[in-house]
Amino acid sequence: MNTRLDFIVERKNIDDLRCSIRDNRYKDQKLRLLRCGLKKLIYLVEGDPNSSEAAESIKTACFTTEVLEGFDVQRTSGLSDTLKKYGHLTQAITQYYKSLIPEEHCKDTRVPQVTEEIAIAVLDLYPTLLSLARAYSLLEGDVAAQEDMLRKQSRNVVSAVASRNIFQLVWGN
Repeated sequence: MNTRLDFIVERKNIDDLRCSIRDNRYKDQKLRLLRCGLKKLIYLVEGDPNSSEAAESIKTACFTTEVLEGFDVQRTSGLSDTLKKYGHLTQAITQYYKSLIPEEHCKDTRVPQVTEEIAIAVLDLYPTLLSLARAYSLLEGDVAAQEDMLRKQSRNVVSAVASRNIFQLVWGN
């Protein structure tokens, strides 16, 4: 299952929102978010709009952002409240994706023969999956060399079996 995160949060404190409304950055930023392809757009407004000289324009902007443009507008009282909100959003998003993935897919996602030590050794050599895939591609289809690449480069920290299993996971047939 190929899962893509579909959530994005744009955070604005009241002063920044007031300034971006005045200089039209607000409209441009919302348009970019609407066009980014993500489905769940959250606009988080930090602070009390009533404390601003532009309280009415801020309230109107929040209303149109939610009702007309489909954002989920959420308000927080300040930075501390925003950090708590981020925690709650993270938990809610985690639960959302857990509900989409059948439990049997989550049970054994480990690669056979790959211990924590081996995983760290591989990450030291190739910090991203893309960098590891590029290294495999440089061996131009020599499957034996690809299967043994991590063992050689790690000076046998990665066993031959683990090296082959990681290659199969990344390159697979």
